[in-house]
Amino acid sequence: MGYAIDGVQGATLTLQRGQTYTFRMVNVSGVHPFYLTANAAGGGSAAYTTGVTGAPASGTATVTFAVPASAPNELWYQCANHAFMGFRLNITGTLSGEGDAGGYALRPLSANPGRGEVRVSVTLPAAAEATVEAFAADGRRVAVLHDGTLAGGSAQALALDTRGLASGVYVLRARSGAWEARQTVTVIR
Repeated sequence: MGYAIDGVQGATLTLQRGQTYTFRMVNVSGVHPFYLTANAAGGGSAAYTTGVTGAPASGTATVTFAVPASAPNELWYQCANHAFMGFRLNITGTLSGEGDAGGYALRPLSANPGRGEVRVSVTLPAAAEATVEAFAADGRRVAVLHDGTLAGGSAQALALDTRGLASGVYVLRARSGAWEARQTVTVIR
């Protein structure tokens, strides 16, 4: 016994970060309220609530899930009262964050605010294509710190030469595959 989604019981769903999804209950028993969880077993534990409205739901209620950039790669739809009534939600799209995310990281190496050169480190779990760019507050790209393959498994130091930049706040953005991280830096004169 479990939930059927579009006629398929125990369906695995793939959801995209940044998109909003609606789960419409069709005569779901109040004994089996539908919710989202970080726990494969369900049963009311580890409710995932970021971007979720209307859960737990039964009857003909609706659960809406605006998938945030911070969502983990895997969640579950389950019954809040019983274990193993639902199945997997694969979350895809851009991962976002300033710290570690599955072996990925963007970290400052120099003082912030800074003068002259602002240094950061980028860590990837394995060698991969990556770009690290700097943007002004108005969204203009002002520098490319790296564009190409980065080694994996250890921090790679990169530098932004700020001598040609005006005082102000800049955003450093690192991207590799689905991972993305941002770090703000303040340039002073």
